[in-house]
Amino acid sequence: MRRIISIFRRDITSSTRDFLIMYMIIAPILLAVGLRFFIPSATSASLQFALDDELGTKVIEEFEKYGSVELYSSIDEIKNRVDKIDDIAGIIKGDSGEIQMILEGNESHDTKEIPRKIIRDIVMDEKLDVNYHVNDIGIKMSPITWIGSITLIIIAVTLGGLLIGLNIIEEKESMTIKAMNVSPVGRLEFIIGKSIIGIVIPIINVFAILWILNMLYINLSMVLVMTIVSSMIGVVIGFLIGVISPNQIAGIANMKILFFIVGIPIVGGILLPQSKHFLLYWAPTYWSFIGFKGLLLESITWNQLWIYSIWILALTFFLFMIFKNKIRKGLA
Repeated sequence: MRRIISIFRRDITSSTRDFLIMYMIIAPILLAVGLRFFIPSATSASLQFALDDELGTKVIEEFEKYGSVELYSSIDEIKNRVDKIDDIAGIIKGDSGEIQMILEGNESHDTKEIPRKIIRDIVMDEKLDVNYHVNDIGIKMSPITWIGSITLIIIAVTLGGLLIGLNIIEEKESMTIKAMNVSPVGRLEFIIGKSIIGIVIPIINVFAILWILNMLYINLSMVLVMTIVSSMIGVVIGFLIGVISPNQIAGIANMKILFFIVGIPIVGGILLPQSKHFLLYWAPTYWSFIGFKGLLLESITWNQLWIYSIWILALTFFLFMIFKNKIRKGLA
């Protein structure tokens, strides 16, 4: 244990000497500060309405006075549009001729209330009944907030692995790894010692991000579990970057390639409809994404958390087994 702690302390010391590494440690926090200033301005965006084209010219022109209008020919098309990640209210014509409003449940106050007022103004003289249909899927914050927050958290988790890779590269250049092979430090002790920084730094960054974004009200025990489990992805990526990269410049280049692959499932999880998410099950970062999404939106249970964690660990272990021989040779 003493040797493992010694390796971890050496990594911390090495990281604080290098400005680039120090910047990567605090980069997620700096981005969180920027997002915190950006979030309030998100609600000032132009209002959007998805209208049934059977509502008539008068109704459509009235909504065009308040924002941009998209016309659709069926209720299913409007529901699909409302289900997307941005704020938009759906307005349809019911079977009895009444005007109905469809909401996803995560819209801003203006997106909910302004269409109601518009409808009241339209039907006031016509003396029609107005029914409001709101479908609440449990989301309690704007898409910009939770998507931006999850993105920062995933960046923090994976950057922890990059720190491992850059420290391994430094030790390769200083011939420390070869010296390790003739020292009392075992290979398993070396791997564990190197992995600690890839877990500790993400934990610190994730909780700092949540604090900056005023999200410490969520279940922090669940956040800790998901952060530790997700950090395993970064640890494997970090060791892979470290053993295949001859220097830091090459390490950063390899990082960009690997992070692009890591980011694809996250983008897919945001843009693809739920029915197509099975195409992303192969990626551990997808399960990390939906786990943190459930945490931020407070829609996840402990059972679901453990299921997502098992998926992450199983897929990460499979990834490690694929590159096990390469990592072993790189540490020889």
